[in-house]
Amino acid sequence: MRVVLFSAVVLALFFGCTKKTKESIYNRPAIFWYQGILREILFLNLETADNYYSSLQSEHINSPLVPDAMLALGQAHLKKKEFVLAEYYFDEYIKRFGNQDNIDYLKFMKLQARYYAFKNHSKDQEFMANTIGMLNDFVDKYPNSRFLNQVEYMQVKFILGQNELNRAIANVYKKRHQKEGVKRYLERVDEVLEKETHPKKSYMPWYVAIFNW
Repeated sequence: MRVVLFSAVVLALFFGCTKKTKESIYNRPAIFWYQGILREILFLNLETADNYYSSLQSEHINSPLVPDAMLALGQAHLKKKEFVLAEYYFDEYIKRFGNQDNIDYLKFMKLQARYYAFKNHSKDQEFMANTIGMLNDFVDKYPNSRFLNQVEYMQVKFILGQNELNRAIANVYKKRHQKEGVKRYLERVDEVLEKETHPKKSYMPWYVAIFNW
């Protein structure tokens, strides 16, 4: 009887503490959420960090800690190769806090997320075309940016990747004996850049190649 009573008391205390914890997790100071975000980033618990950011954002939308949290989460997701989420945070920062002093850095970070995601989207025509457009836009708008050399490097890599994709699609049309399709995609290849850079064809293991274009 004593054991049953003791167990009941322990369960009551446990559920009582759990309820209290859930209730007390709301309406906390901005610094509470911000420190939580940094702590969870440190331990690579990015899903929890994202949830803490949602609380910071909803409870303290005008806090000066919000933009810092955005950047920290964008960089953390980038490091963890979660490129879509990284780009999301950089995009949101640009929309809300971008200005003349930081805009080239923010757009560079967004482009960097796309560059690292390149491997996962090497056959996505829309992704390639949109990113090249963004890279071209950066080069045109920020010719004096300290990130220009890195962006131009990404620009070359993406155009060469697009060249390879266009050749692969042309090859598909060739196998189907569709000459117009072959011509259309080969015309999109930047021959001048290829002659200047002498790119090597992307490595593809044989067990992947047999199921590929």
